[in-house]
Amino acid sequence: MKVPDSFFLPPASARAALSGFLILLATTRLSAQLAFLPPTEITDREVAAPGIAQSTGGHEAPAINRPEAGQPAGYRPDPSGLASPAIVPADLVLTNGNIITLAAKGDRAEALAIRGNRILAVGDTASIRKYIGPATKIIDLRGQTLVPGFNDVHQHPAPIYAWDKPYAILRLDTVSSMQNLIDLLKRKAAITPKGMLIRGVAYNEMKLGGQPTREFLDKASSDHPILITHASGHLSAANSLLLRENGIGKDTKDPPGGALERDAKGEPDGIIKESARSLLHAGKTLYPPKPGPEEELDGYRLYFHALLASGLTSIGDCWTTPQKVDIYRQLVSEKFPMRFNCYIGYDYLDQVIDGRIKRQSTDFLRIEGIKIFHGNSLSGKTCWLYDPYDTINPVSGKKDYYGIPPARSQAGLDSLVLKIHQAGLQIACHSNGDREIEMVIAAIEKAQLTAPRPDARHRIEHCSITNTGILERIKKDSIIPVFHSYANELGTQLLVYGPKRIAMLMPTKTARDMGIVFAMHSDYPISRYEPMLRLDGAVNRMTKNGVVIGANQRIDAEDAIKAYTVGGAWTTHEEHNKGSIVAGQLADLVVLDQDPTTIDPGKIASIQVNTTILDGQVVYQR
Repeated sequence: MKVPDSFFLPPASARAALSGFLILLATTRLSAQLAFLPPTEITDREVAAPGIAQSTGGHEAPAINRPEAGQPAGYRPDPSGLASPAIVPADLVLTNGNIITLAAKGDRAEALAIRGNRILAVGDTASIRKYIGPATKIIDLRGQTLVPGFNDVHQHPAPIYAWDKPYAILRLDTVSSMQNLIDLLKRKAAITPKGMLIRGVAYNEMKLGGQPTREFLDKASSDHPILITHASGHLSAANSLLLRENGIGKDTKDPPGGALERDAKGEPDGIIKESARSLLHAGKTLYPPKPGPEEELDGYRLYFHALLASGLTSIGDCWTTPQKVDIYRQLVSEKFPMRFNCYIGYDYLDQVIDGRIKRQSTDFLRIEGIKIFHGNSLSGKTCWLYDPYDTINPVSGKKDYYGIPPARSQAGLDSLVLKIHQAGLQIACHSNGDREIEMVIAAIEKAQLTAPRPDARHRIEHCSITNTGILERIKKDSIIPVFHSYANELGTQLLVYGPKRIAMLMPTKTARDMGIVFAMHSDYPISRYEPMLRLDGAVNRMTKNGVVIGANQRIDAEDAIKAYTVGGAWTTHEEHNKGSIVAGQLADLVVLDQDPTTIDPGKIASIQVNTTILDGQVVYQR
């Protein structure tokens, strides 16, 4: 999906998001608006990390020296040399923990040592103590759970601004009624110059009690154009003023790949679907001024600090513009603690091919892929299906709605996929409906026949409505499905697909059983970025009102963690560099106050992140 370039966070929420932050970034140029404390909690003597329980112990694993210079990640030296008195001490040691290593299903350890930015050894506390030297910092986990840093491989980062900034975009996912939405928009209108556009993202029609048509938005303001985007990112709602400014009326025709919803008289009611958004011409509407470069950077810093507090250490931006590439390069140059993987929007494909956007592959910044779209929205109920939706079409009064066909033909898709494939780039293609997904698979298969590329690892983003045949082709073609896990947030919208399709919707368990490597993602702002919410969505698949969406596709917590770590690393050819807790991998780690694999599954969403470690440095403490 494409999303607005900034989000709003009310001042009180911003303070709440920042309370408890302890960002230990000696090498990072910090925002003037943020102040972080020095690392007094971690010293050269053993201390307790935040937590309560005493260690229950762990299994014994061999201690492993740090990989020698020039050796690949995962290199394991001869164990016979481990007892050498010349062993190099660690910079940081974590002891007495419950470490979910992901080296194998059920594998646990108790302690680990870190030297520089990599894991030096993993084992029990007794075996790891040999790596403690005079300058080694020690964290006593006291039985808390340690997992690899989480990797949200598909989201849409945007800066956070204060409520009163004219370019602040309202977050609407928590708005619980139509009247509350109207009141919120009225408040924003009161501090916005007349005639200037008011924007919002992530409204949920199930919470509002219906779609926010122009009838409702007009109650918020008739002096400001208003445009708010659905939680799916594929629908928008406009008030009457915005429709008039853009000449949208009864005689306006639906464009290919899009539609305008209409009232009983045939007039557009303000709900704009998919490519019909192109009918809104930016030049005809007064947009808010843009923030200055430093204010924009500060907004991004605030956003990414919030991600660190949630346990995310790597993210994928799945529609990166040239302007955002510059922002990521700036953040990396100032040693900001986050790993960025950029999928450049296909609008800018030629700039990547001709070198204007330089390809890059480092531990902190990767530009090796292209984001494309073929198909529409799952929660927005516009994706294209073979069989009709399990709902009555209000236009015909029958069950004859199949979704909106993609604007691009199979031939056009084949050509685009081949161009990206032959350039040696990875494809990340948005596709939800079974009819759309099969077109994407066919295009990838044709590209591989024309120009074979082993281990290309092309991705299908969301890959929502499937069947056994689709998954068999995905496995045969080594395509990576990147699944949603948002039944706990948007599950009610999915009931229109009916029981048969829901049984193969976001098919994480079937994919796991078939041996397909997959990842999961938030698609933020479509669903929340907090990994514990995404694990809850994958493990429980339960809506807010207790309806389970595809019980047969539930996976256990360890498999969900693996999809959000090992699976994420696999999508970027980095499985030997990060994603699990083994010697040689990057020291990206998260301390949780509870074990997701043993806690009551219904309480996974309430698990707190106590500490985040990235590149061997503690970057957040609660």
